[in-house]
Amino acid sequence: MSKNPLHRAFDLLTGQWSIFLEQPVPVEVLDEERIANSLPSFGFFVLLITSTIIATFGLIANNTAVVIGAMIVAPLMNPILSMAYGISIASSLLIRRSLVTLIIGTGVVVITSALITACMPVRVLGSEILARTSPNLIDLLVAIAAGIAGAFSLTRKRIASSIAGVAIAVALVPPLCVSGIGLTLDPEISARFARGVIRGLNHEVATGSFILFLANLIGITFAASLTFLSQSYGSIKRSWLALLAWLALIILICVPLSSSLRKFFLTKKIEMELSTIGANQQETGTTNIKIPGIKQKMQIRYMYVNLKEDRAVLDLVLNVPEGTLTEKKVASINRMLFESIKQFGIRQLDVDTRIVPSRVHQYRETLKQSVSQPRKWEISN
Repeated sequence: MSKNPLHRAFDLLTGQWSIFLEQPVPVEVLDEERIANSLPSFGFFVLLITSTIIATFGLIANNTAVVIGAMIVAPLMNPILSMAYGISIASSLLIRRSLVTLIIGTGVVVITSALITACMPVRVLGSEILARTSPNLIDLLVAIAAGIAGAFSLTRKRIASSIAGVAIAVALVPPLCVSGIGLTLDPEISARFARGVIRGLNHEVATGSFILFLANLIGITFAASLTFLSQSYGSIKRSWLALLAWLALIILICVPLSSSLRKFFLTKKIEMELSTIGANQQETGTTNIKIPGIKQKMQIRYMYVNLKEDRAVLDLVLNVPEGTLTEKKVASINRMLFESIKQFGIRQLDVDTRIVPSRVHQYRETLKQSVSQPRKWEISN
């Protein structure tokens, strides 16, 4: 019986590209791997504690490279993917075992980072810590994409090594370390922005970073479960109830993340408006703007936005040459900002501006050249 043209074309296509096709990992092999990675073994805790120590010191030192190294070492992704696999195959035993391992691991990370912070005089928060205190919907979408990539990499031997990249894309241990750091911080902790400003950030650090961890956990688990099902591991008929429960958790976590996303866009809008007042200029580490009527440069050293329904509270710290920024010009800037953010539903803007006068001292030293006559050379044949 001859095949129709469509079948022949498909056979030709798959024949040409067969070298790029790879069969999924057998169910028996994946079962064994996921069961082994769901157990709280001695090696699991060794890697977990060492990655926590690395991440905590990296966060306190504000060292991005060290934090990334901790992400690679951290083994928390394994029990999460095992739990997602347990959901897809409807194995309550694997789900419970993975969940217990995850809960114990979470506690170990938070307690270890809190103990390290308690032994160190942490008084200033760097950008690595502050970046993990305001999660939004973008972080959830990243976690969903990472869950798809992580689960799919486990089903193909050729790309199994890419799981390390997934661990970097969605951090699990650093947010938990930030939560532990936040639990032991002094109530009047300062955020690093040039010379610093005092704010009560300890509760925001602990809760915001833990919400980020929950968003990563929920997004990875839900997306990984669907990915395993799409690769014919398990059955949707047996796992649909658990998937609905995790979908409900995603909807629930979207509530605080949506508010943070609005705050994120509002903050970016304010930054853009400040940088485009007069002339937009950029220098290393600071945003420089020119205010109409002021010839000298003004530098934005710190900016924090807090949203309360239709009210925005802006905390702003500026470096300005002494005597150049008057109350009238500050009020003019505030009006410009309010007009630009009304599109976000803001009906009230409260601006707390701190002005740090700056003085510029110039010094010049010139190297004087020698006035002696140049030496003449004679060449004889």
